[in-house]
Amino acid sequence: MAFWDTSAVFKLYVRERDSERVRAVIRISAEIPIISQLSLAEMYRALWAKELARGIPSGQAGTTYQKFSDDVAAGVFALIPFGRDVQDEFVRIISICYRARPVVPIRALDGLLLASALIARTAELVSTDSRMRAAGTLLGLRLLPDQAE
Repeated sequence: MAFWDTSAVFKLYVRERDSERVRAVIRISAEIPIISQLSLAEMYRALWAKELARGIPSGQAGTTYQKFSDDVAAGVFALIPFGRDVQDEFVRIISICYRARPVVPIRALDGLLLASALIARTAELVSTDSRMRAAGTLLGLRLLPDQAE
């Protein structure tokens, strides 16, 4: 089972330089990708930021988010709800990352997403974000795609 960070999910809906590498991961997987409930909010924000930066056409943020939301509702993704278990795991992860040498300075939302991954007992992390990948390695997760650019 693989947990999908929003950096990777985003590339399934918006073409970016490394989108094909991420799409290849989902094509070869027989399992449903796992995401956090928090990924819905992060995806919404990321799409609007991309539209504001003119990386996607005007109006596409809303329609792309609706497609993503429809896919979540249809069970294309397995959703890990945010709860006390995720919060407790987050506290543990932050301690690990900030006590590591060198320190892995993950952001709060990244820590919550990683906590969701560990609560789901996933062995793999699909991410193109360098901080998430560094933290995932520290936490013993196998990283996909094999090498982020």
